[in-house]
Amino acid sequence: MHNKRLEALRANPGEERRPADLEITASQYAIKFRKVTGTHVVFTHPSVPDCVAVPMKNRIRAVHVKAFVAMVDRMDAGGPPIRYKPASTETPLDLAAYPCAVAPVPDEDGGGFVASFPDVPGCLGVGETPEAAEADGRQALFASIDALKAADRPPPEPGAAKA
Repeated sequence: MHNKRLEALRANPGEERRPADLEITASQYAIKFRKVTGTHVVFTHPSVPDCVAVPMKNRIRAVHVKAFVAMVDRMDAGGPPIRYKPASTETPLDLAAYPCAVAPVPDEDGGGFVASFPDVPGCLGVGETPEAAEADGRQALFASIDALKAADRPPPEPGAAKA
């Protein structure tokens, strides 16, 4: 499907964006979004196991936009979704148990650092320092797991994704 808004996101991921910019595109693709804890907006779609969390009040960075576009591309590909082992619903999740990888963001994408969670693709945190990126990432992780539960999708087991 050709969509001018999506193509603009794809062509200029580093352009200044607000959550509403992604919400408009999401509504065009029947992607659900949930505003969680006043910190993040989380996008989900039933055909894609990933979710994408973007900050509600902080600047949306190029890494967020690229993750959102990748989610739409996975929907358009129509291939089988990646399956992750769901976490047990009987015990509360320990968010600290989810492995976190922190890497520098290239200057052309805004610089700083990005924290990602292999078990929850699309869940990213960004910051000027590795510690700030991980702290933002843990907030995004909480929001992502809350949104998955609200969509009646069990969150993945910590450490379930293997590289």
